[in-house]
Amino acid sequence: MSTPDLVWHYTKHDVVEKIITNHELWAADVAGLNDATELKLGNKRVRQAFKGMKQGWDYYDSAFPEIDFEELKESLEGAGGDLYHGSAFVTCFSPVSDDTEQWQKYALADGFAVGIPRGVYLPVVGIQSGAISRGPYIEEFPFRWLDLIYDKKTQLEIATRAIWEIRDGEDEGAYIDARHDVGDNFGAIFRDRGSSGYVDAVASIKNKHFFREREVRYAVARPENSAAIHPNPVGTHAHLRITGAKTDPFSTDWEQHDPEYYQETPSNLPIVSIRVGPRNNFATEKARLRPLLDANGYSAVNILKSKSPLR
Repeated sequence: MSTPDLVWHYTKHDVVEKIITNHELWAADVAGLNDATELKLGNKRVRQAFKGMKQGWDYYDSAFPEIDFEELKESLEGAGGDLYHGSAFVTCFSPVSDDTEQWQKYALADGFAVGIPRGVYLPVVGIQSGAISRGPYIEEFPFRWLDLIYDKKTQLEIATRAIWEIRDGEDEGAYIDARHDVGDNFGAIFRDRGSSGYVDAVASIKNKHFFREREVRYAVARPENSAAIHPNPVGTHAHLRITGAKTDPFSTDWEQHDPEYYQETPSNLPIVSIRVGPRNNFATEKARLRPLLDANGYSAVNILKSKSPLR
């Protein structure tokens, strides 16, 4: 079996100890993580894709009258609003473990980069509420790894795909609702699935000027238990706390490895390596981190030195 590629979470000096001892990473509300221009860019691409689709379908209106673009537009506007109401939470990573620019921007040069395998499953710290069990519908409560998209052509492609996911979710939801009691609300599962696909698309679109970062995001959309959402100590936005899976935390096989979406208590994160930022004294930080890692179940974690010229 091949070893999964590592992705790296750049973090400030005082945060790495909390990650190690609490076994948690924070997934930030995407509305607070992205700057406003990025969110506007994502929604702009969806509007552009919608306009292009409508122009294409107008010619075939007589043959395909089931395409109700006004209804679809309303669904899109509703999904777009979700971005500002805590529907998407993400943790940011980079495939680059020792990038000078990211040391400066995200770790203040004296921070650390925490490396985990891309593709692992990171459950939310919390308790399943009494709502409908949505276990079979992983798309509705998605744990997803997303590559950020920087070029306009690909952005329009994923925006178009998101629009179809919205429409399919609405259609499937209506079909299911018509065959169940109103109180069951099973159709909401499919509508939420379509909506979360839209959220993922917008959360994946980033300004081309950030291309060098090659950012990767671990995304959680639509947690049904509001108690799992925590206010940030500073600012108005919120976060989820994600942790390692209790069983097979390093597994990236999502077909065979299916841990709970929620874990009541944190478990060890699947940390493989920690790189010490270039402005630190490596020997001092290694001497500090090694016993801390050993005491918290991370004896196998490698401590690496930065080769960045930043000092």
